[in-house]
Formats: sequence, structure tokens, C-alpha cells
Amino acid sequence: MAKPWATSHIAEVARGLGVDLRISGEVKEALVPILERHLEQVVRRLEQETLTADPERRTLADPSRTRLGFSRTRGMMVDNIARVDSVSAAAVVAANEALEEFLSRLLHAASAAAAAERVGTIKQRHLDKAVAARTDEPVADDDEAVDSSSDEAAEADPLEESLGAAAGGAALTPVILRDLAKRFAGKRLEAEALDELLLLHYDHAADLQHELQKGILGANAQAILDSMERFQTLMMLGWLRRMLIEAAARAEGNESAAIGLRHIVAIDPWT
Repeated sequence: MAKPWATSHIAEVARGLGVDLRISGEVKEALVPILERHLEQVVRRLEQETLTADPERRTLADPSRTRLGFSRTRGMMVDNIARVDSVSAAAVVAANEALEEFLSRLLHAASAAAAAERVGTIKQRHLDKAVAARTDEPVADDDEAVDSSSDEAAEADPLEESLGAAAGGAALTPVILRDLAKRFAGKRLEAEALDELLLLHYDHAADLQHELQKGILGANAQAILDSMERFQTLMMLGWLRRMLIEAAARAEGNESAAIGLRHIVAIDPWT
């Protein structure tokens, strides 16, 4: 029999999930068998779904999705580490989740580019547009690059950077959005909620731009003023603050530790 999780490890995992309150020793002990029973249900379900999808398969899989290869990711991570000696399974899982989230964002952006051309296939030009538009910063290659930016990073105000980014300095990024969620709502954002909020933000900006252009072409001064006011609210993060605070309130009402997709889609983003 495999050993169950250690109670101390469960407490560390809980902290990583956003549970800030202290967990009593009695609760830690109780959580172990609860998780064991739930794991039994998860394994039985996965086993049934695996064999339903492929009766000849001899290895438990995740039938709902195909994931990036664990061993290949680990091998490439081993090739890239410089200051540690090995790569844990937890690090590989975290890296695969980050890679899959990045892949999803990239392909969604390429899909949008294809849809704008009214074609049903993502082609190289659509991927090129998505890659050109992405805002992920490259990691510094040497210690000198890290040192040269360390003082600025220490003094930088993330909120000020976010404001500057939203005002046109750069695109709103997942890193900035996660930081804003903690500052405005006090809760972390699940990956699906983060993606939805990013898409809504840019959809809302495009809608306001269209309304502003209509007002200008129609020489409608009031429409122009209304659009400018809403656009300023969007750029100064007022819209984002409202969405996050409302989503956090809904998550709190559901006794959820994080803001999920269901909390975002329940809000009218256009008001």
C-alpha cells in the first residue's frame, strides 16, 4: 500500500490554494482520509472513462483531455535548469499547466485572427499575429541582466505598472490580472476565469472603440462624451475593479476560495 499524504503537506497545499487561516491538527488529520476516499472515486471514474474510450488501453489516462507528455517536459526542464540538481514531479506538473495555459491563450488568439478573416482553419499568418501580439517577457539569459533590473523591480509598484499598461503602455497580461485580483478582490483567479476576464476586457475595449468611432462619424457630441467616459473608466481599471469585486462577492457567497469562471460569466460586463 502506498503511504497517504502527510498532514503537514496538506496544510502547505492548502496555503498554496489561498487558504490563509491556520488549520488545526485535528482538521489536518481528518482531511487525509477524506482525500483518500475522494481519490478512490476519482480513480474509479477515470478508469471507467479510460476503458470506455479505449477498451484495449492498459494505462490510466485522463479521457477528458490529452496533456503534454510528462517525461518529455521533464527531460527538457532538466536540460534547462542551472542552479538546482533535479526536477520534481510537482515542478513538471506546474510547468505543464503553465505550458497548456500558454498554448490555450496562443491558439485562442490565433483563432480570433482566423475568425476575423472568416476562415475555418488556423494558418501560419494567424499564428504569427498571435505570437507578435503576446506580451510574455523573455527570461534573462545571464546574471548581469538579472542584476541590472533587480533595483528597478524592487522599487516598482505593480499597480502603477498595471495602470500604465492598461492606459496603452502594454497589453493587460495574466500576471498583472492576478495581481489586480489579489489587490481589488482579495482572491486568486482560476485559469478559466482569468482567460474569460482577459477576453471580456478586450471585447469591451473593442466595443467602446466602435461606439466612439460611430459617435465621431455621426458628429454626435453626447455619444462621444459617453464613450470617452466609459473608455476612461476601462483604461483606469474602474471596469476591471468592478468586475473583480462583484466576482469576489459571488465567490464569497458560494464559499469559494477562488474566483471561478461561473462567477465571471454571471456579471453583466457592459454596464
